[in-house]
Amino acid sequence: MLLFVIGAPGSGKGTLCSKLAKEYKFHHVSVGDTLRQFVKELGEVLDKKILECVKNQELLPVEALGTILKYEVERLKRTGHNDVIIDGFPRRLDQVARVEEMIGKPDLVLFFNCPKGKAKQRLLARNISGRNDREEVFEKRYQEFAMLNGEIVAEYRRRRILREVDTSYETPTSWTGLLITLMDERLGNKSFFSRRVN
Repeated sequence: MLLFVIGAPGSGKGTLCSKLAKEYKFHHVSVGDTLRQFVKELGEVLDKKILECVKNQELLPVEALGTILKYEVERLKRTGHNDVIIDGFPRRLDQVARVEEMIGKPDLVLFFNCPKGKAKQRLLARNISGRNDREEVFEKRYQEFAMLNGEIVAEYRRRRILREVDTSYETPTSWTGLLITLMDERLGNKSFFSRRVN
């Protein structure tokens, strides 16, 4: 089972995906964290273009991104983790077809919708080691998101697998909204809530 989660920087993807994974038996893959870990472990042998893209939080070439995500998903499957949330993918429509060929099509896509002002406030307030969350970086990433996300939303809405969640609230309220959104979902032949960890 495969879930994609999209949303602006600061929209609550990391926080809510971690909670969803913990309580509903998924493995959470943050694209950003995965790329940073690859750079940390394999920096000496990676292509310089990939290193620069990760360092500057820019979009990777599609083949490079797909290869890394495929490696991570297959690694998880080998260890028995077949149900995965990929947080932060896709960020561009032209990533979709090729990467889906490599890792599979999603069963569901969650769009965490949060106004720019709230997302910016959250992102600039956090201080996470290894993260580059300065204001100018946020503005660049948000502009990119605003320009590219509409096509992604339209594609998955066309497939009828997109669910939009208002994540402008504090975490407990946004979490409740996410659960309400998922209330009627059936993944496979079971309700989403049958997955809950007791």
